[in-house]
Amino acid sequence: MKRLIGTLFLLGLRAGGLLSKFLLTLFIAREMTLSELGLYGLIAVGATLVPALFGLGLNGPVGRKLVDLPRDDALRLAATRSSVTVLLHLLITPLLVLLLAFWLPAGQLPLLLLVAVTLFLEHIASDLNAILLSRFKANTAAIFLFIRSGAWPLVFIAAAWFVPSLRSIPVLMGFWLASLLLIGALVMLMVLFKRYGPSLRPDFSQVRELIKSSRHFYVADIGNNGALYLDRFLVTTFLGLEATGVYTFFWALTNAVNNVILFGVTSPKAPSIIAAVNLGDKGAILRACKAMLKEIWLWCLGLSVALIVVMPWLLEALGNDKFDQHKGVFIIMLLATLLRTVSEGTGNIIYAHHQDRKIALISLAAMVLSAVSILALAPFFELNGVALAMLLAAGFVYLWRQRITKGLLA
Repeated sequence: MKRLIGTLFLLGLRAGGLLSKFLLTLFIAREMTLSELGLYGLIAVGATLVPALFGLGLNGPVGRKLVDLPRDDALRLAATRSSVTVLLHLLITPLLVLLLAFWLPAGQLPLLLLVAVTLFLEHIASDLNAILLSRFKANTAAIFLFIRSGAWPLVFIAAAWFVPSLRSIPVLMGFWLASLLLIGALVMLMVLFKRYGPSLRPDFSQVRELIKSSRHFYVADIGNNGALYLDRFLVTTFLGLEATGVYTFFWALTNAVNNVILFGVTSPKAPSIIAAVNLGDKGAILRACKAMLKEIWLWCLGLSVALIVVMPWLLEALGNDKFDQHKGVFIIMLLATLLRTVSEGTGNIIYAHHQDRKIALISLAAMVLSAVSILALAPFFELNGVALAMLLAAGFVYLWRQRITKGLLA
């Protein structure tokens, strides 16, 4: 019962955050423009791509080490990992901003700076989330995640509802940034009251070894995020920002299923599987893996049915024919999301068994397959083609990971 309550708490927080994000998507689609929805979708993708590009794959080896380390050693390793992120951003982000400033219209410079600062802090928060999960602090991680993804959209929607002049992307980004600053303040209070400060000294002698052991994870992060989010940029290139807005709406719906399960079930159970593998007890490993996969499947089926049931009411509330015309896109994307969600569970098992090279290879192959499929299908079948490409990539990853998992658990 205690485990069920814990899972429901995590799922409830994540579901609340995703509902909030969906309401934001709905608000932009209804009260702003599809082009602004498309732009917001691209910035949201950037919040996921930046940790992959700047993260160097370090959360992979760091996460496995943190599971069993004593507290002071864990704090030192966490500080080391976070310091690498800060240094990389201080070196590279200003250069990227300067390059983009020459390319974008002059009036977009304030928004560019606002996005750059927000994505930097979002990356720090993403690293913190991975660290907390590795230390079995799933509840704290979930609360912080809700603040930075669920709370601020509700505040923005309420403010913009009563003050129409606030309905713009720069104002929206300001609310997002404020949520990240709040998390920073809470972390500082936690460090102060728990007296973590003396142990939060980076040990840069570890960096070389961490980077060496993270190369496969870096390739995997690039591949995973490329396979998942490259489509948004290709849709913009081939079909324009309005089509990206439609795609972003359906992505928000289907990805909600994945996110609820990923942050409520899949990620919190990863440390337990790592611990079982570290002990080498075959029976314990099998029990932990079967229980995780069963729970993922049950939540997948339940949430998918619920989403299909409410879909007609959502489309009616929008009152936009462009969404109605692409209901087939939604069904295909939902199928792809279910396969991806289950395969992330098997990915936990592969990760726990230190199959880093295979993780990287699968992710890279999936990204290439996704890009090639979109390039082949989008010009002829438009959004339906992009959704089919998404399904092909998800099925490919699911079958490959399933095959590896069976071998590991045999």
